[in-house]
Amino acid sequence: MTVIYADLVLGLNLVLDWTLLRMTAKLRGIRPTRTRVIGAALIGTLYAGVLFVPTVPFLLTLGGKVLISICMLMVAFGFHQFGYFFRNLLAFYFSAFVIAGGAIGIQYLLQDATLWAVFQHTASDVVQEKLKFGAALLMIGLCCAYGLYRLSWGQQKQQAQMNSFLVQVEIGIGGQVCSCTGLIDTGNSLKEPLSGAPVMITDVELWQGILPASWLKAVREGDVLNGLNEACSEEEKGVVDEAKLRIIPYRGVNANSQWMIGFKPDYIHITYDQSIYRITQAIIGLDSGKLSADQQFQAIVHPDMVDASLKVEGCASASSEALATKAS
Repeated sequence: MTVIYADLVLGLNLVLDWTLLRMTAKLRGIRPTRTRVIGAALIGTLYAGVLFVPTVPFLLTLGGKVLISICMLMVAFGFHQFGYFFRNLLAFYFSAFVIAGGAIGIQYLLQDATLWAVFQHTASDVVQEKLKFGAALLMIGLCCAYGLYRLSWGQQKQQAQMNSFLVQVEIGIGGQVCSCTGLIDTGNSLKEPLSGAPVMITDVELWQGILPASWLKAVREGDVLNGLNEACSEEEKGVVDEAKLRIIPYRGVNANSQWMIGFKPDYIHITYDQSIYRITQAIIGLDSGKLSADQQFQAIVHPDMVDASLKVEGCASASSEALATKAS
């Protein structure tokens, strides 16, 4: 009689699923919260419990296994967009192939050669055919794992390159401070025509409760000029007055001239490569969409904002400066 210790099986599955998710996050350069990873690992552990109570046969099929892995990835990393999720799925299966292949390799390495010889002479033809079929599947799996490795490694390199251009941004305006993560875009050449000040583009949602609601509404609706005309006819007071408002012309993807709402901040502090840059002559532009589908950054930083001439040796915290500005 075979005895199966359910607690050991479930505990081992929890550790294995957690390891797979951490490997996936490492390959993809993602930093999920510990709670989300543990929650996803628990889903995989509950699935292992189906083996003891097979009340849902579908979960034991290939489709059921894929469905469970999709649920785990959704909980651990979210969906955001199809390309982002699909790359996570490939990295997850690559990690699974690596762990499974490593376990088989170690088992084969440590196995006594005489035992394999005895098995070869005593095994039936049917068993040997199944072993050959399994070996073929193993080779196919290794080829797939190599392909997934190349793809995942390429994605990891791209992620590492992007991470090298991520900066911490603090923007002070009207006694308020907005902090976010920015991406230095060397292809961003947008400047305000009148002053020539560089423009940093930010997600409009960052400014909820700071900028006048009419400005945010005009950005979201995409009708900048008409939206601002209606706003000017209404009495509205906010942290930022109209003297800070800027209208920035730019060319969209279709080469048509468009307008962007912007404003002049009191200051910008950028922390990049262990250095702090202070910018006072700049414009903040508002974008209606999400600059990053997975929210890795919420601002696109103009390369002129990290010029060596703007570097400071020491800088007081933005919060303290904002409070001083408000008090004055």
